[in-house]
Amino acid sequence: MKAKTAVIKIGTNAITHDDGSLDMNLLEDFVRQISEVKKEYNVLLVSSGAMGAGMAVLNRHLEYDDVTNRQLHAVVGQVKLMEIYSGLFREHDVTVAQMLATRQDFENRDHFLNTKNCINSLFRENIIPIMNENDFVCIDELMFTDNDELAGIVSKMLFADTFLILSSVDGVYDEDGVVISEFNFDEDIPENIITKDTSSFGKGGMQTKFNIAQEVARHGTAVYIANGGEKNIVERILAGEHVGSHFKPQKKSD
Repeated sequence: MKAKTAVIKIGTNAITHDDGSLDMNLLEDFVRQISEVKKEYNVLLVSSGAMGAGMAVLNRHLEYDDVTNRQLHAVVGQVKLMEIYSGLFREHDVTVAQMLATRQDFENRDHFLNTKNCINSLFRENIIPIMNENDFVCIDELMFTDNDELAGIVSKMLFADTFLILSSVDGVYDEDGVVISEFNFDEDIPENIITKDTSSFGKGGMQTKFNIAQEVARHGTAVYIANGGEKNIVERILAGEHVGSHFKPQKKSD
């Protein structure tokens, strides 16, 4: 198993067009980058996009309640999303595995240890775990705030070296729309940051991302909030380039 671990979260907005359909050109390049950095890192991918994929597959108005509509889009879309990822990674001779999670998987000790063991076993087999929230079974008390939270929990569980939060924005913006390049792990969220960065297809906002980034950085992991559509973003960050907003980690205790 490789010495370094990276958790990469890609948001709905980063891999879809404005109408919610998947951006295949971006996905193809994203998979290429992960396949390349995988030579040096254990990589776990947390990917949103199932809802958007499901909307595209069903391509019709559903006349159920919101929960049922979400379930149908999620379960249909998750199959499509994994089909796409599996095919794209196969072109690079990379095997992937699907992992669907609820909050209970991390709050119950047996579930936590089983989940961690499964991920580490996949790493040993040189397989990339692709994780998403299990929208089918989730009720409010079992749901994550969004996949940023799920990815943050996994980063802490694995004591990851690097955690990438990739969305459709370049980082944390100040009130003038300029990206703030660096934060310390114990730094408070600026009062005047621009926080509206979601679309109808995504749940997370910048305040949520910031809070999760700080929490993970306090745990000893370097965190980056960056634009998933920026050229070679994954390779550049894992090669040591500071792109987007970098959250400096607290030094891990020996």
